[in-house]
Amino acid sequence: MKEIIDFLIETNKLKEIARRGLVVWRVKNPITIAEHTFRFLFSSWLFSIEKKFSIKKVIKMALFHDLCEVYAGDLTPLFYYKRKSKRMMRWFRLSQKEREKRAKEKYELERESLLKLIKNLKPSLKNEILCYWTNFTKLLSKEAKFLKQVDRIETLLESLEYIGTDEEITGKGWWEGTEEIVEDPLLLEFLKVLQKKFYRTAPQYKKNKKLENLLDFLLEIGKLRRMPRLYWLANGIKKPETVAEHIFSVTLTTWILGREKKNLNMEKMLKMALCHELSAVYTGDTIPYIRKLPKDKRKRKEILKKWPRLPEKEKKKRFQKEYQEEKKALLKLTKKLDPFLRKEIVGLWEDYRKVKSPEALFLIQINTLAVLLQALLYQQKYKGYVADPLWEWAFEKCTDPIALNFLEALKERFY
Repeated sequence: MKEIIDFLIETNKLKEIARRGLVVWRVKNPITIAEHTFRFLFSSWLFSIEKKFSIKKVIKMALFHDLCEVYAGDLTPLFYYKRKSKRMMRWFRLSQKEREKRAKEKYELERESLLKLIKNLKPSLKNEILCYWTNFTKLLSKEAKFLKQVDRIETLLESLEYIGTDEEITGKGWWEGTEEIVEDPLLLEFLKVLQKKFYRTAPQYKKNKKLENLLDFLLEIGKLRRMPRLYWLANGIKKPETVAEHIFSVTLTTWILGREKKNLNMEKMLKMALCHELSAVYTGDTIPYIRKLPKDKRKRKEILKKWPRLPEKEKKKRFQKEYQEEKKALLKLTKKLDPFLRKEIVGLWEDYRKVKSPEALFLIQINTLAVLLQALLYQQKYKGYVADPLWEWAFEKCTDPIALNFLEALKERFY
């Protein structure tokens, strides 16, 4: 368990590494690799439904695809030059020989980084991560070839959201790079939807309501990348993790600890992990059982010193109120999606909130462990912040032997 905790601590650094392409353009507060992975996970899942791929395989491949960047950093093939004090994009124009050379160098650097990250994990864990990452990077399967195109579209979408469409600034580099890679008919059609949405024009565009609604959904959940977690803000943590980064952590922890639960459905747990905080798009992030915190810092600090203790009747009343608000928000978020997909997302979220299945019960505990680990990392970093209330909460929530072993290992690691 010690090795797993060390691995999760290292992958937590992906919440602090900004996307290089956005840094180049001097985007203020650019999204992180963890935030990029969050929406890429969703895009991979939703687009792969049409391709009838194994969703469990697709989610794992997307989850692992950028783990190498913990040490290698975010490597981008893009470059720019100055023009009238602006930065203008141009895509690489290289010979085939030079392309292959650079690709090999990038691969070796990232592989070395990944091996360093996973070296202390037990062989089965290490091999699974390495195999999925190699599959994606080397395009060894139809799923990998498809996800590589989805990843490129996600990068294009990020550029449109954070840099804009002004060709005097961005040129055509993002589109050029995407068009070199994307060849799948479904994704080519989605590019037309993107063009129509952001440029208000697209040659030979035929209205595709399903893909338009999918784009709107992806744009909406993208808001979670810029939504800081309220509990950390209330405790005075500067620039805390966002809801999207938290979802990334929960999904990764679900996979690594859930592998031992042979009686549970891994695909269901991974999907549930991705959906468990989606309602925050419209409700904002919340703190359980605390409806409103006082503005006075001292009073707020006093309240947060202990995990809230409420009578069971009051607890149920507050839960029901929060549940209704969150479900309303989720129904609004998913209302334009394909009915089958909407039903699945709402069903997964409802299962988690009401703990209807063994998978939900286990995921509740995984979520608790992810929050506690983040708290302990903040406790190390910020003087004055203590994670004691979350220990109390964790020991109440966690009953599974795997979760209890994780708590014991956390005590050894941090105390």
